[in-house]
Amino acid sequence: MPYSELTEIADTGRPNEWLTHDERTTLTRKTTSEAVIILAAHYAFYFLSLAGALAPLPLIVNLICAVLNGLAIGLLFVIGHDCVHKAYAPTKILNQLMARLSFIPCAHSSSQWEVVHNRNHHGKTNFKNVDYVWAPINKNEYDAASPMRRFMERIYRSAWGPVIYYYIEFWLRRLLIPVTKEMRIEWRRHLPDSIFILTALALTIAGILAAGKAMNPDRSLVMIFLVGWLLPFSIWNYLVALSTYLHHTHPKVHWFDKPEEWSFYGSAILGTTHVDLPFKWARLFSDVMEHTAHHALPSIPIYKLSDAQKLLLKRYGDKVVKYKFTIAEYKRILAACKLYDTERHCWTDFDGNPTGPFLEKLNKILPSKAAS
Repeated sequence: MPYSELTEIADTGRPNEWLTHDERTTLTRKTTSEAVIILAAHYAFYFLSLAGALAPLPLIVNLICAVLNGLAIGLLFVIGHDCVHKAYAPTKILNQLMARLSFIPCAHSSSQWEVVHNRNHHGKTNFKNVDYVWAPINKNEYDAASPMRRFMERIYRSAWGPVIYYYIEFWLRRLLIPVTKEMRIEWRRHLPDSIFILTALALTIAGILAAGKAMNPDRSLVMIFLVGWLLPFSIWNYLVALSTYLHHTHPKVHWFDKPEEWSFYGSAILGTTHVDLPFKWARLFSDVMEHTAHHALPSIPIYKLSDAQKLLLKRYGDKVVKYKFTIAEYKRILAACKLYDTERHCWTDFDGNPTGPFLEKLNKILPSKAAS
């Protein structure tokens, strides 16, 4: 029996399976006032933390504010992410406008993000060569790779991975300038957004330098640049890389490379995670880590995602990969998830030795509607 049939006998993951019509209507309803208030509040957090990073205060205070500013950039990105899904504001024009505003601090082209995220990542989640967000390679691919590529794969799959992954694999080539093949194909469509975000990036850095010099004339422009832009931007890059890694990497998370084995249920429900963070003070960040409901129904706005996830967990229960984030758990995931064997459906180490359960075998014993 094909792998897709093994999973879909029991469940499909489609919204009508875990939401009533009224629940879906409520969860996908957006209001302009809520969208504007949330965006304004997070932009206020961004500017206040930026001011703290630039102000004539002890350097340690500046550094703490710079870290908070990096978090603020990430939270604004989450809003922009929802806007590109048309899941944040009630109208297309508002979503487009807010997407571009939200993406200024993280320097993302809205149209390029739509290709990378909506079309590829959501269109075929966890299907290699289409969805390339933290897509694992297998032992044969690893052995055939160049020494440099193998070295980079080892760095990516270590604790150092999120420090550099997003810069190299996504931001510069796919989300700032349309360099990669899939972006060059539609370069005319991407050009206006690329010009807009490159201009916004230049103005952002110039504005930070000017504001920093005005607030603290004794500080050098180099130090202002490091504390006011580079450190916050690096924090944001780390957060987005780590978050997306945790969303689709776990010993129980499935990846595919055969069309007949991929299914919506296998990718949206079995291929995403629910991560409980040890803190709840950054509401949007906590909510985005409850990732399964977002993949099962991307039109749910981030400010209703937690409610949706509770309903999804009621329907699918232990089938969803759910855990609390701790350093020990993160180290366990890093140790187990180096390569992925799409024939045996298990994660392996770099020598090809299984490090987790054989996921196909687990699916063979999932209760089916026929059995029940």
